[in-house]
Amino acid sequence: MNVKQGKSVASKGLKIFPGISFLMAMALAVLFCSLPLSGEASPLSGASYTELSRKAAAGDREAMVELGMRYDYGQKGAPRDLGKAILWYRKAAVAGDPSAMMLLSQRYEIGRGVPLDDRKSLRWLLKAARKGYPPAEDELGDRYAGGRGVPQDDKLALRWYLRAGSHGYGESQDLLGERYEAGQGVPKNLEKAAYWYLRAAKDAGNPDAFARLGRFSEKGLGGMKKSPVEAWFWYSMAKDTSLSARKALDRLGARLTDAEKTRAWKMKTEFLARYRSRWNRWVLRP
Repeated sequence: MNVKQGKSVASKGLKIFPGISFLMAMALAVLFCSLPLSGEASPLSGASYTELSRKAAAGDREAMVELGMRYDYGQKGAPRDLGKAILWYRKAAVAGDPSAMMLLSQRYEIGRGVPLDDRKSLRWLLKAARKGYPPAEDELGDRYAGGRGVPQDDKLALRWYLRAGSHGYGESQDLLGERYEAGQGVPKNLEKAAYWYLRAAKDAGNPDAFARLGRFSEKGLGGMKKSPVEAWFWYSMAKDTSLSARKALDRLGARLTDAEKTRAWKMKTEFLARYRSRWNRWVLRP
């Protein structure tokens, strides 16, 4: 991910489907503006429509959100009904659920089930962020960075990115690393860049951070030891999503001995065993 001055909802669609029109991107982005949830399956995801409706009516906030999602997309026994989806999101949000607050914010921003309303979108987003909900904190950082619905303010953007990053949100962590590496809005500091890239790698399994750590290890940047073995390990973590990482992996692989590659694979195995359980805590639900 490149350092950016903020993401619009449409940019999500343009990033995933390059070459399409802005309006088409807006439509496609609706599919990706659903509820950020824990990477672990909700215990209610397999509940029947009847059971879920009963729990939601009894005041179970998680059931309210899950039921809203089913109405939103017409899934698992629920007819597609955006009005009922918004009703249950709102009930959950009023009851204090930050994920429902962010979902309402997204819906007001794109006009899905409700009229477009930037003020209401921002109000619900702020409520979610003030509850310490990392996806909302990151989104506020994006809005202040780009001046989207709020006055452009790099200091406030950085503050929200730092909050999201401190709460383990990988996208914010990787972006903070980029900012410190480039000196964008902050004094250039490669040690801090390396710190945030490492946080993004460990807390979230961020593939961009893996590739950047490979570069830092290969060149000995940010206080990291210059090590082709460690660089090969990091590039191997990024190879499925980064062409440059695959090329670097091949380039270094031609120089490493079999024993060094074995060490790198051991590092990868140990890293995954230690940190993988943290990943995908905050994902977009399709």
